[in-house]
Amino acid sequence: MLRNRVHGRRRPALSLLAALVMSTGTVTGTAQADTVGPVALDPLPGDDYSSVSAVNDAGVMVGMSHKGRDPRVSHPVRWDADGRITALPTQGDGQGIVSHINRHGVSAGIAATPTGSAPARWDTEGRVTTMQLPPGYYGAGPMGISDNGVVVGTWITSGYWMGSFRWDPDDKVTDLGTLPGGDWTWAKDISDDGRIITGVAAGHDKVHHAVRWVDGRPMTRLAPDYLASSPDRTNGHGVSAGFISENLGARDTPVTWDRDGTMRRLEWRENQLLWINAVSSTGYVIGSNNRYPPDDRWLLLWAPDGTLTVLPDDQLSAAAEGVDAEGTVVGSIRGEATVWFRNGERRRLAGLPGGKESKAHFINDRGRVVGSVTDSQWKTREVFWDLK
Repeated sequence: MLRNRVHGRRRPALSLLAALVMSTGTVTGTAQADTVGPVALDPLPGDDYSSVSAVNDAGVMVGMSHKGRDPRVSHPVRWDADGRITALPTQGDGQGIVSHINRHGVSAGIAATPTGSAPARWDTEGRVTTMQLPPGYYGAGPMGISDNGVVVGTWITSGYWMGSFRWDPDDKVTDLGTLPGGDWTWAKDISDDGRIITGVAAGHDKVHHAVRWVDGRPMTRLAPDYLASSPDRTNGHGVSAGFISENLGARDTPVTWDRDGTMRRLEWRENQLLWINAVSSTGYVIGSNNRYPPDDRWLLLWAPDGTLTVLPDDQLSAAAEGVDAEGTVVGSIRGEATVWFRNGERRRLAGLPGGKESKAHFINDRGRVVGSVTDSQWKTREVFWDLK
């Protein structure tokens, strides 16, 4: 699901309240506690390096094993919870991209075929099924998979027009259509039950609008009263976080949309650019103001009850990339993988002996953190840690 989404980790989401309370200094401690890892996620034999796209609550991870860089050859793979790698087959030359995994271990991506590539689904045994692609569409790929095996994705034509589609478990493909007067759509995610798809579409005004499809009905706009909008991240319950633009020249305002489409504004300190990075299974939202220099940058955590916390980053170059059901945030501070806990602890995750830097990208609801480390030779390796 980019964003790199952590599938299968969701529980009933709580709404963010319209009235938020600013809280600072509540997450200030730094501690070293026992953590398992880093455990290396090696590429396939003969390949050079790997990359992880997603992890589910069982700790199963999917991604790619790469060889070379120019050109780069990428093979779809899966790692079990202990880090053992398995190649995922294709119907072509073995190349492909796997980007999402649901809680049952079924994954989705793009697989090579004898004549090119196509959207693909791999079952729990690793068997591949390529799905029908409407005539005239070529690049891009699936953006999400539900727990009942529904895949959504966006593909493009040779003229670079984007169209979004839904593939049911029986491989029936449905064109999700466009807004009246619009000419493109981009489906970004799907809820765990397969009922809600979120994305962006252009209207007759050629502006980006947050949209969703519910129970197979035609798309509707999530913020019809605003100039433009976008649901940047969506969790497994169909709760989204993103932005609205109220008028020309104004900064975007961060908001959430509940499963029923109700919109609520998120508080922010200044009229400045913000980023939304993730929405947890219980409604925690993380983001940043992405300002430069780093001492002006804030890492932001909105709790399900509406409380806003600015995460301590020692005024260094920091990033927050993932959040779990308890509001545990993972990311990095100045090249060191870091975890921020709700109880005030801030934990640095171990790197490799003699290593140069590390980063944490995802966390599931059982404390599995997936990221990368750079060794003494500046070679980057994918790894996982388990929090204790």
